[in-house]
Amino acid sequence: MEFWERSKDLLDQGIMSSKEIIDKAKAKTKELGEKGVARLEIGQLEKQAEKRFAQIGRQVYKVLVKEGQQTISRGTEEIKKLLTEVDEIEKLIDSKEKAL
Repeated sequence: MEFWERSKDLLDQGIMSSKEIIDKAKAKTKELGEKGVARLEIGQLEKQAEKRFAQIGRQVYKVLVKEGQQTISRGTEEIKKLLTEVDEIEKLIDSKEKAL
């Protein structure tokens, strides 16, 4: 009888260890998944910022070349709007990076 009891105890311990390992693996997988989503969101935000930079460049070209103005500033309405959008995107990126 002692042999069977020891065998049962070893089997029970193995099952408990397996459950603990699986629980830890689930938690780690969830954590990695959340980090992956955050990194994906950061990448998307960076692309949005790049698009705004391209729009700023087009607007500068339009104002200087097409409209013939000699100067342009941060106060130019369209430029100001785009710069504000870039600032907001950068803040979102920073907050998501801190969350990682």
